[in-house]
Amino acid sequence: MNGPGLLELLVIGLLVWILLGPRRMTEAARSLGVAWREFRGYRAFPLGAVGKRSEEEQLRAAAERLGLKTDGLDEVELRTALQTRLSNE
Repeated sequence: MNGPGLLELLVIGLLVWILLGPRRMTEAARSLGVAWREFRGYRAFPLGAVGKRSEEEQLRAAAERLGLKTDGLDEVELRTALQTRLSNE
C-alpha cells in the first residue's frame, strides 16, 4: 500500500490551514517538530536497551528545557550557550 501522494498532501495541508489559521498552523507545526525530535530520540534507545544518551544529547535536552534554540549547534556551542544562559540567571 502506498502513502499519500502530492495532491493528497496538498489537500490535507489546505484543510489544516483553513481549520487552524496561519498563527496556530505555525504553532502546530513547531509542536509537531518537537514531538518528532523526541520520538526519534526514543527510537534510538528503545525500552530495555542498555546504554545512555550521549553527552551532546544530554546538553541538547538541557538547552531545550531552558528554552534555547539548539538547531545547528555543535557540542562546544551548546556548552557555551548553556553557560551563558545559566550565568545570566
